[in-house]
Amino acid sequence: MKSLTFAANLLLVASAAMATPLAARKQAAMDALRARSAVRRSNKFQASSSHNVNSTADVESTNWAGAALTTSGITKVSGTFTVPKPTVPSGGSSSTEYCGAAWVGIDGYSDADLIQTGVLWCVQGGQYLYEAWYEYLPASLVAYSGITVTAGSVVTVTATKTGNNSGTTTLTAGGKTVSHTFSNQNSPLPGTSAEWIVEDFTSGSSLVPFADFGSVTFTGASALVNGATVTPGSGSSTIIDLENSRGSILTSTTISGSSVTVNYV
Repeated sequence: MKSLTFAANLLLVASAAMATPLAARKQAAMDALRARSAVRRSNKFQASSSHNVNSTADVESTNWAGAALTTSGITKVSGTFTVPKPTVPSGGSSSTEYCGAAWVGIDGYSDADLIQTGVLWCVQGGQYLYEAWYEYLPASLVAYSGITVTAGSVVTVTATKTGNNSGTTTLTAGGKTVSHTFSNQNSPLPGTSAEWIVEDFTSGSSLVPFADFGSVTFTGASALVNGATVTPGSGSSTIIDLENSRGSILTSTTISGSSVTVNYV
């Protein structure tokens, strides 16, 4: 995989005279999201004791919120969402950077492998950053070139398994479509889970402060399973709640047909 680069058209400032710490924070946020792969490999989902939501299994995670469909033969996952405008959570400080990300992926919930694509966001001091990206673990996250996203952008994301060690990611926003093809990767894709996720990623060994993202709804959410289209509401989906280190649940998720809604609470 090529290394992550930040071309001039990806920066949020146009010249050195206009430069602010936001450009540096943008790279730091991307680096933090890239670094989370090692943490995810050691992160275990904690099942909620005897707890179901509308007869749907509910588990807890330190960094994921959303839904995961677990079965065999998954070759494609898709969804459309509107990029939220993050805010400082209640009791937070405007001088602290708060971040998050939304994505779809294949594997990762069921095993340590994952192909994924989505958007990250951060806010600090009244400034915002957004980035569209793709990744195939354990390699680093890479920013798409030639596309810009911001709050209110309607984004359609698709991850496809094309072979045991290969796949493609596609992201469409603002009438533009970008994609990336992976081939001959070191890690296999078993194709045993599909995810629609809002994530609190990590920097080093710690989770970054999690932004209040309001609500993210994945519409048109579907997975291709053994050649048939399955929606989160019609398959064996699991709701994932994000629980912080103090034991507080920060999100709630509902699944209805082809929609997955994740709320910050």
